[in-house]
Amino acid sequence: MPAKNIISKENSFIRKYLQLRDKKKFRQEEQAFVIEGLRIVQDALQKPEQVQQIFCTETALKKYSELLLFQQQKIIQVSDALGKLMSDTEHTQGVFAVCRMPEQQAEISPSGKYLVLCQLQDPGNMGMILRTCDALGIEGVLFTECCDVYNPKTIRATMGSIFRVPMFFGNTPEELLHMLNQLKIISYASVPDKNALPLTSCAFNSGCAVWIGNEGNGLPEEIISSCQKITIPMRGGAESLNAAMAAGILLWEILR
Repeated sequence: MPAKNIISKENSFIRKYLQLRDKKKFRQEEQAFVIEGLRIVQDALQKPEQVQQIFCTETALKKYSELLLFQQQKIIQVSDALGKLMSDTEHTQGVFAVCRMPEQQAEISPSGKYLVLCQLQDPGNMGMILRTCDALGIEGVLFTECCDVYNPKTIRATMGSIFRVPMFFGNTPEELLHMLNQLKIISYASVPDKNALPLTSCAFNSGCAVWIGNEGNGLPEEIISSCQKITIPMRGGAESLNAAMAAGILLWEILR
């Protein structure tokens, strides 16, 4: 049976959960992050060793007990009122978990196809991009100077894909580009420039990495000048696309 019903926000398990939810620095120190919702907790439990604790409200336990019973030794019961405090959504299902961050980064293969997110700052965009990467089967997502991928908003937008997409975290954009060059992976800078090579003219036959930049400022000029420039041809009046939308179009062409 689950542990005794917790009703106090001063409980050590609850204080840790709230700190992991709200503080990037604490997530990094603990190498852990939080998730909310039955479906994503079930996704996480595909690898049970990565789930440290599961929290369920009294109502959620009555509703979902059969679905989570095989992990009852990790379940901590909390009051419905405390579940509302823990929730990062307007209408919570009352199911939460603390998960370990992966201990290893994705391996980068010279023949692989990758997406590089450079200085992306919107958690929702990042989450949608990871979900698209999962759906289309990209071999890895590389991050440099981006917002926190373990932010609850990002996690929620991935719809569970956070547990299935191989990820690599670089330091500076220049260092990451140098690493890719050393592996002879061709880097393409995605830019809203009509003079760049149209996306539909690129073969993407060998190992490649397509870079997407900051939502407002795009990619750093030093990165653009060191990559092959590609662009998504547009016939309408908009100058550029949302980062997540652009990523979806780029990924489709890279992988088709």
